[in-house]
Amino acid sequence: MDELDSRILRELSKDGRIPVKVLAERIGVPRTTVALRMRKLVDSGVIKGFYAEIDYKKLDYTITSFVLIQVKRGKPIQGKSNQEVLAENLVKELSKRDGLPWIEEAHIVTGDFDLLLKVRAKSMEELTKFLIAELAKYPDVERTHTMIVLETPHEGRIPPEKLKV
Repeated sequence: MDELDSRILRELSKDGRIPVKVLAERIGVPRTTVALRMRKLVDSGVIKGFYAEIDYKKLDYTITSFVLIQVKRGKPIQGKSNQEVLAENLVKELSKRDGLPWIEEAHIVTGDFDLLLKVRAKSMEELTKFLIAELAKYPDVERTHTMIVLETPHEGRIPPEKLKV
């Protein structure tokens, strides 16, 4: 990573769909250089993907919540902690079924709880069904704590000024 890579990342974080030609003009570098650098950033895993910024409320996902889960301690399963396995199973299961919210993010965290889930739901009924009925199906879930988001003053990508070498 050098200053050119940082400049490319800052511009892409503002607009991931910016054409290479426009990006090159904006940062004052030949288009082929920018295209080559972008390819290297993707190949090295620095850029993991290009995403659309979605207004979930317009898709009827009106409730965002954070669910903390305390997980029973156990032996690793196929080289993964039981926290990681639980998170993967929850994400996979909820993505297949209608009438349940979806998990936008899952993090293994420190403190009194082990998992932090960012959950999007279309209704309180959906969220309640997940919290009461679905989580009860997983014996490794010992305890939960749910926080419902009232307002979101900031959400999203790293601020471009933070992308420096």
